[in-house]
Amino acid sequence: MRLGVVMTGMGAHAAASIGVMKELERRGIVPGAVCALQWGAWPAALFAAGCGAQEMEKALHQAAGMGGRMLAPCLRERLCPPPRRMASGVRLNRLLNAQTGGRVLSLCPGAALFPCRLARSGQRVVFSTRAFHQEADAMLAMQASVSFAARAALAMPPFLAPLSMMGSPLLGETDAGFAVRALLRLGMHRVLVVAPVSSPRRAPDALDLAGASLRLACAPPAGEGVGVLRVIMPDAAGALSFARMDDCCQAGALAAVRELDALFEGMGMAFCRVLPFRRQTM
Repeated sequence: MRLGVVMTGMGAHAAASIGVMKELERRGIVPGAVCALQWGAWPAALFAAGCGAQEMEKALHQAAGMGGRMLAPCLRERLCPPPRRMASGVRLNRLLNAQTGGRVLSLCPGAALFPCRLARSGQRVVFSTRAFHQEADAMLAMQASVSFAARAALAMPPFLAPLSMMGSPLLGETDAGFAVRALLRLGMHRVLVVAPVSSPRRAPDALDLAGASLRLACAPPAGEGVGVLRVIMPDAAGALSFARMDDCCQAGALAAVRELDALFEGMGMAFCRVLPFRRQTM
């Protein structure tokens, strides 16, 4: 049986997926593939590049050390007129490229999907490390770098400017149902959705509020063997609290320790052996 993982979360909250991956690795479970929604594209890119849980945690410490500088506009952008002051994410681009080694999607050791939409036409573009049959309204792209694919999925105006493809801005996909279907089409038998939730005791920051308008529809399709792991974020960690990503990671690990057994039983895989993804050979 192959397990797919949908990684979600706004800003720093996406680090919860790394905590879940740590617990899966402790149990000897290697996901067959991951699918990235919004800021879940960052841990998904690390998985695609072949990083294990320990390497992901090192990358997490590096990102936490940068803090809010990851999204801060550079000097040239700050001098632009107000309509053009949206951060291009230069520092984030460099971080993604360094942590993934500049790998091309088709040459990545890990199976990962990065769904996006063309802003002008609304057509879905799925950046993927593996070829598979798409839904009728989706287009497959495999020749970009994994850092480009992840950065495209991370775009969120007005915080982070989108990248462009075929003359149209790319926006990250927000439909968790599509992510689940894509993993099933790739050959996964069960799907785990990691869904970080802001602490109800914390006043939301700007990125929390922006994410609320794009709230993921995490209700799984009936009968598809999908489990949703909701991770309550620490009170001190908002979506913009990049310096507290370690706390978000720990929250993901603790939620996985408490709830994975029950989720796996409900998904019908309590006593199943989880197999990694293997490339088909001719």
